[in-house]
Amino acid sequence: MPLLSVLWGIALLAVIATTVMDATGTSRKLADNGLYAAQADAMAEAAIVWAAIGLSDPTGRTGWRADGRTLQFELSKWHAVVRIQDELGRIDLNFADQDLLFGLLRSVGTEPQKATALALSITEWRMTPIPGASASGQPQRRLFHAVNELLLLPGMSQDLFTKIEPALTVYSQRPTFDPQLAPPEALLALPGATSDQVAQTLARRSQDTLVPQGPSLKGRAFSLAIEATDGIHKRAYRAAIRFTDDPVKPYWLLDYQIVSKS
Repeated sequence: MPLLSVLWGIALLAVIATTVMDATGTSRKLADNGLYAAQADAMAEAAIVWAAIGLSDPTGRTGWRADGRTLQFELSKWHAVVRIQDELGRIDLNFADQDLLFGLLRSVGTEPQKATALALSITEWRMTPIPGASASGQPQRRLFHAVNELLLLPGMSQDLFTKIEPALTVYSQRPTFDPQLAPPEALLALPGATSDQVAQTLARRSQDTLVPQGPSLKGRAFSLAIEATDGIHKRAYRAAIRFTDDPVKPYWLLDYQIVSKS
C-alpha cells in the first residue's frame, strides 16, 4: 500500500508537470504569434506612411506608382509587397452613369438583360431618399459607403462581384475614370474596348519612367494592397487613404483591414 501511494503520487506529479509545461508552451506560442502580428502590423503601417510620402513627390522620382503595379521594400527582417491604386482610375459606384456600369457588367460576361437590370438597380439605390436633409437643405440620397454593399442588390452573386470589384470605388467622387490609372477591369468597361487594346495600353504604361501626381493631392484617394512576410509568417492588408492640405495630418485613413494571415 505505501508503495502504491508513492506511485500514485509520482503519477499525479507527472500529470501536473505535463499540464504546466503544456500551458507554458501554449503561452509562449501565443506570445510569439502576438509578436509576429505586431511586427506585421507595424510593417503595414510603415508601408502606408512610405506610400504617402512617395505619392506626395510631385516629380514622381520616388518610384511609387499608383496604377496597381507592385513596389517592394524591406524593414528589419520583414519584406513588404505593396500595390497602390489611384481611385481616379476606378469607376465610382455613386457617380458613374448607367451606361458605364452596364459596360462593366457586360465586360465580365454578364447577359445583357441581367447587366441592364443590375446597372439600373445601382442607380436606383443612389436615388433612394433617406430621412433628413443635407447642410444645404436638400434631401439626402442613399449612397454606397463600401463597394461590397453591391452584394445587397438582388441578382448580385459573389462570383460576379469578385470579377468587377477591382474596377470599382466609392472614393473618386467622379462620373468618369482616368484610363492612364485604371486597372484592366475598368478599361474593359469602355465602349468597344477589347482585351488586346487593354493589353497594349498596359504595355505602354509600363514603359513610363516617371509618374508625376500633379501639383496637389488634396482630396485624392488611394487604395493599398499590402503583403508582409518574414519568410515564415505572412499577413495581407487592405487600406485606403485620402490626402488633405493639412501639414499636421496630411492624409486620412479611410479603410484598414487585415485580409488574411498565416
